Amino acid sequence: MKKSLLIILCLLGSFTQAQAEVPTIRTNQITIARDSYGVPHIFAPTDPEVAYGLAWAHAEDDFKTIQTLILTGKGKLSTYLGKKGAPVDFVFGLLNTREVVDQQIKAMDPAFLQLVLGYLQGLTAYAKAHPSEVLNKHVFPIALEDYIATTMFSVAIFCGVDKTLPKILDGSIPHLKGFTGEGSNAFAIKSNKSASGETMLVINAHQPIEGATAFYEAHVQSEEGWNILGGLFPGGPLIFHGVTPNLAWAHTVNFQDKIDVYQLETDKDHPGQYKVDGEWLNLEKRKVKLNIKGIPFSVGKMAYKSIYGPTVKTPKGAYFSIRLPSLMDAGALQQWYAMNRSTNFAEFKAALNQNHLPMFNIMYADKSDNIFYISNGKMPYRNADPKYNWASTLPGNTRATLWQTFKPLDELPQYTNPSSGYLFNTNHSPFLATSTAENLNPAKFVKYDGYETYHNNRSQRAKDLIDGLDKITWEDLKRIKFDRQLPAKILYPYGWDASAIFSLDATKYPALATIINGLNQWNHVTNIESVGALYYNIAYYHASKIRSNGSKDPLTEAEAVQLCQYVHDFLLKHYGRLDVTLGEYQRLKRGNGDWPQAGMPDVLAAVMTEPFGETKRKMISGDAYIGFVKFPKDGGLPLIETVNTFGASSHPESKHFADQRELYQAQQTKRMTLDKAEVLKSAERVYHPE
Repeated sequence: MKKSLLIILCLLGSFTQAQAEVPTIRTNQITIARDSYGVPHIFAPTDPEVAYGLAWAHAEDDFKTIQTLILTGKGKLSTYLGKKGAPVDFVFGLLNTREVVDQQIKAMDPAFLQLVLGYLQGLTAYAKAHPSEVLNKHVFPIALEDYIATTMFSVAIFCGVDKTLPKILDGSIPHLKGFTGEGSNAFAIKSNKSASGETMLVINAHQPIEGATAFYEAHVQSEEGWNILGGLFPGGPLIFHGVTPNLAWAHTVNFQDKIDVYQLETDKDHPGQYKVDGEWLNLEKRKVKLNIKGIPFSVGKMAYKSIYGPTVKTPKGAYFSIRLPSLMDAGALQQWYAMNRSTNFAEFKAALNQNHLPMFNIMYADKSDNIFYISNGKMPYRNADPKYNWASTLPGNTRATLWQTFKPLDELPQYTNPSSGYLFNTNHSPFLATSTAENLNPAKFVKYDGYETYHNNRSQRAKDLIDGLDKITWEDLKRIKFDRQLPAKILYPYGWDASAIFSLDATKYPALATIINGLNQWNHVTNIESVGALYYNIAYYHASKIRSNGSKDPLTEAEAVQLCQYVHDFLLKHYGRLDVTLGEYQRLKRGNGDWPQAGMPDVLAAVMTEPFGETKRKMISGDAYIGFVKFPKDGGLPLIETVNTFGASSHPESKHFADQRELYQAQQTKRMTLDKAEVLKSAERVYHPE
């Protein structure tokens, strides 16, 4: 006990206390139980103590990545990454999320702030116990406000800042690699569609498989009623989506219009000003200091702000402002905490009504046989005047385009307990989420909110599979989720139609007959043994390089021939043959491990890759943390099966560095539980943090 009190006294000076008392942490009351796959199960009397234990366990597994997130929240990433971190530091300074946190933190739930403070104490204690693992002097101490500002920044990146700023600045600010989401699938099955009469949910994130937004699995349980298992990102003090004894939910990325861009009206006679409704206003100016590793002096870069929001100056001298709800609300983590603590559908809906979470679809199921789906977002009331094109650049010279208020939850597209018995989302339209007869009418929602209206390949394939079953078994649900086949007619919702590649006449192009016939005869299955999948995969990634004029027209016959020629030449040059399989070309890598990987973009078991040398591609994102949940009819604890891409640890020397990899590639799962006694009985290691 003396040791616990000493740690508390040492830590009291390390945090900004805001409105919450620094919680008492009794480390000898915190239990970390590692199961046979190294997944941490954290048990403690209070929520802040559980958060402390979560921080300690996650730091044991991936302290380096967590620290990069902390440095991001201080605008100090470049002190570690050098010039590569400078763009992130500038964008963080430009968005200035810390200012919003300072304004809103006094109104936040003290219990939530205590949770976060407990988490930060755990990180700091781990750093004190392992000083050689601390990246640099800028990581600690951690201010509570800086930490929450980091979470705001991360959500803003998910909302599209990383894609919008480069467009404004002609590419002068690079993509913030590792922060973006890639998709995801979610399915909810009600008892009347379930073969066993049990409610089921699939949690299936499509995320980077390593780095800042790779899911980490954990189970947290306090004596105050917090008990949930699921996935979180590095630096997260709670579960982002997962399962409790009573309910479960999954997130998928949605693509509503979450960000607006305004061009300001300026002229040479009014330097440093912009015109709004006939009045010249002063641009707020602030110099963002960049402390770049390897440069002995700080570098200053000017950031601006208008009434619309953060503002940047292009190389040509024009000024553009960005406005997005995620930069106006610091409460996303607080809402996730309320979702974590919910015990029934009413409490879960009350958590959602906080309306702090600016994006993410939510798919829900519970033990009371409720299923629910909402295309969630913090959506503003925008001016309905048709002269304003909300999907394009807006005039930044009138307050008519300056929205201030947000829609309540009940104005968003959502479904509760459809008679069809199922709901699903694969980042496709919220108006195509269940049976045709029960789908929402898009005409009843505001068009300029930007809701998706299309099927993608995953949603079409899932719909085909679901509609082919009168009732869905547990094994059916797994088969659907793990499916690696594109639909009979491949869809192109994200770009131009490339179906011409499947309609070429091999007799017309005899030199390319092998490639053309291989594509025409391909069954659209993306297994590692498939040659046709390999042809399409190479063509898929090369297609964007053959059309530089930005045309949205369908692929022409000449362009389809050009792609087939590229596939042909690439294979002969690098492999010396044309019968190469997908698994030879597409790989899963971790450390020294190198394995053939099935899948492709926009199949249900999605795989996104990047070049690996000149001859191969390696998986970087796609099918990641996967969970299957079934609520038994007797009301007992849910049946839970999960798998992650690699393992619990980021350390190559750990046996848990890639011990789930074999399960993942075989599309198999491991059984998990929320039962403390069962966890402790079978745990591989049980210990207390320091």
